[in-house]
Amino acid sequence: MRIEDMITTGTLRSYGDQSPVKKMLHAPTMKLYVVKEEPLHNKEIRKNLKDWISFWQNKFANSNLHVQVYATFWNTPEGYVSIVMEYMNGGSLQNLLESMGFLPERSIKQLVPPILQGLQKIHQQGAQCHGALGPSQILFLRDGTVKLGQGLQYRVQVQGNQLFNSYILGKPKDVQSLYDPTILETPSLWSKASSEKVHFPAQEDFILERANDIWKLGWLVLNCAIGTLEFHPKAQQIYEGSRIIIEEIAKYTDHLKDTCCLLHSEAKVISLVEQNQKTVSEPTKITMLELLPSDKFSPEFIQFLCSTLKIDPRQRVYTEQLLQHPWLVSGRDPKGPNVQLKELLNISNAWNAFLPEEFQGQGAQKLERLCDALYLVLQNSERPTVNKMQLQENSPIIKELSYDMGLNAKAVSDRIMSIFQSLI
Repeated sequence: MRIEDMITTGTLRSYGDQSPVKKMLHAPTMKLYVVKEEPLHNKEIRKNLKDWISFWQNKFANSNLHVQVYATFWNTPEGYVSIVMEYMNGGSLQNLLESMGFLPERSIKQLVPPILQGLQKIHQQGAQCHGALGPSQILFLRDGTVKLGQGLQYRVQVQGNQLFNSYILGKPKDVQSLYDPTILETPSLWSKASSEKVHFPAQEDFILERANDIWKLGWLVLNCAIGTLEFHPKAQQIYEGSRIIIEEIAKYTDHLKDTCCLLHSEAKVISLVEQNQKTVSEPTKITMLELLPSDKFSPEFIQFLCSTLKIDPRQRVYTEQLLQHPWLVSGRDPKGPNVQLKELLNISNAWNAFLPEEFQGQGAQKLERLCDALYLVLQNSERPTVNKMQLQENSPIIKELSYDMGLNAKAVSDRIMSIFQSLI
């Protein structure tokens, strides 16, 4: 695979680090990929990225739980690494939440097992952790398949790199919501807090970073259930309390004695933050538990959240235990609407469907630009490996391109076929 044979067909929205993410077509094979351009601020970041990408490619090749990484192009463009990854045509959980606001329990229950299984595979590989589990890192195919993204943001957050730290921390957070992946992703997370450095006794197999992965899973499930906290009167205190629990829990073990989890000890977490900030305010009239009413969420679901959002990281349940949690294995029907995850994905992506003829002008122009680029690239590239069957209107690539452009699949097929025929 050569980067010169790739044609940009669109730009995807990126979150967190704002690195460019492009949807690109590999001209000789007519396959779609995602190419992420990650900046290389220094040698340490380069090494961290190289090690993590190599680990991901070696351990999760052909995994149905992890987004595939196919190739890397270092210093392309200059100062960046271009990472060629699997194109997930169903978008991300971030997209879905921004479309829907929140998800019913049944859909969340379908979402969680593959995330847990993907996380478990990572945790089984020595001392590895994911580190950046958030809605933008949960990706879908249109058939409802769920996969874990690489979480590259965690790998470029290097403790001690003041220039990079100020770049990340100085970014404005215009909208702080439960599904904003930048809230808990701060550079100090990269410091390897091994168990012997933590100021409380820990069992031999305890690894703080893995416990923090479990916290972020719980936070993500909470995202799905209640959506945004912007209307919660203590939202800022909850965000700050969550940051403290992830980054500085060892400093506050005395203050947080006899606590349970973020849901059942919400008042204590808010109180700790207000003491630190030396502010006093009225007690909140609404709690997060009240945003999870019993007619929409089962007791088992609340117990699952409690298991993952324990304030003491040593009390958070491991992935193996969570996969056997009664909420996931009991067979009881979830509370709330009977809506499947795949149905919500179809609704979320429905805006991009086939357009009436009078509105196809922009799509037609996009098709012509693509064909012009195809002609130029194929003239100077390796021999195409596609056959006529792959260019038929019912083929996956033609369906995907026609879906993107809002055009009839036959029109897209005929036009692209003509380009390949002209080069024979």
